[in-house]
Amino acid sequence: MNHNKMIIKKIALVSMLLAIAIALDVITGIIPGLNLSMPLGGRIFNVALFPILLIGVLLGPLYGISGAVIYGILGFFLDGYALAYFAEDLNQALLVFFLDYAIAFGALGLSGFFKKSLESPFKFSLVVIITMLIRWLSSTIVGAVLWVSYATSDEWTSNLLSSVGNQAFIYSGIYNGIYTLTTILTLIVIGLSTRNQLRIIKENYHLV
Repeated sequence: MNHNKMIIKKIALVSMLLAIAIALDVITGIIPGLNLSMPLGGRIFNVALFPILLIGVLLGPLYGISGAVIYGILGFFLDGYALAYFAEDLNQALLVFFLDYAIAFGALGLSGFFKKSLESPFKFSLVVIITMLIRWLSSTIVGAVLWVSYATSDEWTSNLLSSVGNQAFIYSGIYNGIYTLTTILTLIVIGLSTRNQLRIIKENYHLV
């Protein structure tokens, strides 16, 4: 019975953190400064990813990856890409679904493999960097394969593509690297500011 109660508690916590992430995404989307985005997508200060990162940190890899992938799937449909791409090209839709959403966001759940991430600022920062770099790599691949074709639709991205000799992977790496770096810094600042409180919560509730 205690085991079942713990499972229910963890599922409830995952649901709560997912709800917080979605709410943050909506709220920060209308706040000047926090709603800054790259020309073709990519939130500059994506604070909504912090609750997703916490799922793994607090509950371990199983819940972490599951929760992060669910968030990615929800984002795929909420962003409206599903209807647009399934209507035009199933292969493109699957590419976006897996690399830009399921894998890219699911990477944040890998934080669950770092059980001692809350023990020191360095360990927590390292977890953020590692998981976000995996997300960056996934987004860079789909960007080079698919989204680079949209670069000419915006002056800034068109100039960036030209400046790297029309090299798709270099262009995509730089483009995705900009918002990835700013988000890494944002998540580290938030995490270090709340690390002690999170550690107490994790210990008191015996979450992992």
